[in-house]
Amino acid sequence: MKNFLVCLMVLSMYSTLVSCVQTTNTTTTPEKPEITYQPDITHVKNPKETIKTMLEEQPPAYAYLPTNLKVTDKSITMNVAAGGSFLTMGIPVPGMQKTDVYYYKNLGTPILSQPENQPVWNVQIVDLQGNVLYWFFANTEDEAKTFINALSYMIAHHK
Repeated sequence: MKNFLVCLMVLSMYSTLVSCVQTTNTTTTPEKPEITYQPDITHVKNPKETIKTMLEEQPPAYAYLPTNLKVTDKSITMNVAAGGSFLTMGIPVPGMQKTDVYYYKNLGTPILSQPENQPVWNVQIVDLQGNVLYWFFANTEDEAKTFINALSYMIAHHK
């Protein structure tokens, strides 16, 4: 009887989660095309501190905010929400975290865009092959460009 109740509870949670995922997928807003932006690394001041501060100050409604964030001359290390199991369809589970390390030598040029009908700007941190590694969100276009400039500076000057 106990196993039956556990199975029933798991099935109930799974069906609720699936319906949320389906609802979320049907209401997501498409991205506008990428915005061509050539990073300007000539006037960047305190790039490591800029990256750290901006990652910490992202609009929390749009991003899983990183913790244990370290920005060094070689990399960005941070704990981020981890995907769950098959039952959660890979959706991050509260309290589950993983550590991501992004070495500047492996990063490509960040990509700027703005989600359609949204008040935020998006910067995709990508690897050299163009695979998206992390999504950074900013409240304004200027903030997004400042982040891109600082990250691009570190990519160009990594040790």
